[in-house]
Amino acid sequence: MSDSPSGDDTYIRRFGFRRFTGVRQNRLYRIIAVAWFNLIEAIRRSGFTKMLLVFMFFSILIQDVLIIVISWFLPFTGLPITINELFRDAYADSVLGMVSLVNRITVLELGFMPFNISAIGISFIWLLLMAIVGGGLIADDRLHQTTEVYFSRISRLEYTIGKLMSLMLFSAVVVVLPSIIQYFLLSYGLETDLLVNIDLMFWGIGFTLLAAFLLSLLILALSSFTKRRAVATLSFFIAAIVLSSFYSAIGWSQSESLILLLDFVGAIALLGAMALGYESLDVNGRTIIFNNGIGVEGPMVLAVVLIVLMLGIVALMLTLFRRDS
Repeated sequence: MSDSPSGDDTYIRRFGFRRFTGVRQNRLYRIIAVAWFNLIEAIRRSGFTKMLLVFMFFSILIQDVLIIVISWFLPFTGLPITINELFRDAYADSVLGMVSLVNRITVLELGFMPFNISAIGISFIWLLLMAIVGGGLIADDRLHQTTEVYFSRISRLEYTIGKLMSLMLFSAVVVVLPSIIQYFLLSYGLETDLLVNIDLMFWGIGFTLLAAFLLSLLILALSSFTKRRAVATLSFFIAAIVLSSFYSAIGWSQSESLILLLDFVGAIALLGAMALGYESLDVNGRTIIFNNGIGVEGPMVLAVVLIVLMLGIVALMLTLFRRDS
């Protein structure tokens, strides 16, 4: 029996997915249309995703309320921290906690633990949401062969940027928006000046956007490698958790252990703390000093983040621009 395509199949391949020759909207409009469509579809069709979103928002709200309530009953006279320092450290700690996974990264003073209550579970929920939503963005299109429909109207670059933007918009709802709400909630509850600490809010926005961009690149790259949503979702989630666990399991006895750099998600949090001007912080209760010439150094953290960025870009581009994709 001949393997050559039938007449109907040839007709479909020649005329069913012809490049669109009509009037098209501008490039920005096309990219936004792809991003918005995929964002709405990802949220609409999954009840589990909606449940996780609600749970995450309530977790962040409860965390901030606890900080405010504790501050009401704690006299600050004689303590080694002012109310404004508490606000800055508690906010930075909370935002960093939304990204760090297994390893507990905190900028609060060692031993001053009443406010060290950032829920690590929030970062797990965000990572799981990213894996669930991003895992199928490209894999589903390859499975159902709808990429040809996209490419008949838009370029591969527009398709890639649109998919990436949809995951970025999703992350904006999950982590960027909560970081802004947290700023106003904590500032109001602790009665600090909004304008004096406005740099902190912009840091929170920039840091969460950077984290969202880097993780979006990685999950999209994995999604482009396969036609199975579950493969991309599980491989991303498991890899992130396993690499984050090495420091806790192996390198916990030495605060300067370079094994911490395997935690690429935690490296993003470390870079965020460095950007805010912190020269040291605590990881799992052990102090890490960035510029003392021992163990984990600032340039090493930056190098890890840049490697993650380059790997994500290269893997995504090579996969999407190959002939059979």
